[in-house]
Amino acid sequence: MIRPLIATLLLALPLLAGDRVKFSDDAYSLEFPQGWKKAKSPTPDAEFARQSADETVIVSVNCSKIPAGAEADLDAMGKATAKNYAEVIQFKGEAKMSDGTLDGCKAKFITMAPQNEEEGQLGMFVILIDSREHLVRVIATMAPQLTNETREACLGVVKSFRREDTDEKKEE
Repeated sequence: MIRPLIATLLLALPLLAGDRVKFSDDAYSLEFPQGWKKAKSPTPDAEFARQSADETVIVSVNCSKIPAGAEADLDAMGKATAKNYAEVIQFKGEAKMSDGTLDGCKAKFITMAPQNEEEGQLGMFVILIDSREHLVRVIATMAPQLTNETREACLGVVKSFRREDTDEKKEE
């Protein structure tokens, strides 16, 4: 009984596996759940975008070089980003910001989620990641009817951020 169950689970694993997408000359990657597809980004300078299977989330990613000797001011960038995107989506509320790390990189997490799921009110989740060479922006635009499953999948995408520059990782 257990062997057929294990065999079935092993066969199903490739079907459940996500699509790891490398970007910025293969320096970084994110993993998207099965069923997420390529999409047109609402952010014009995005390197790529993916849309959830239920079409309630679009995640777009862009990357910009940090000049040599400069440091990314995530606090200032976070405040400016929150203000700009709040205007763009006409967000009615206060953006929440917190600090963290993703794969050893400093990160600023910005959440703009509607309080009462007001009709037509979009939400956003923006992550600014300082990789010391690039500023990576992961921007999730979310429809009001977002399910918990899709919300968790979106958070999983963010948590999957990886630096692929293994030589630099070894030097730290």
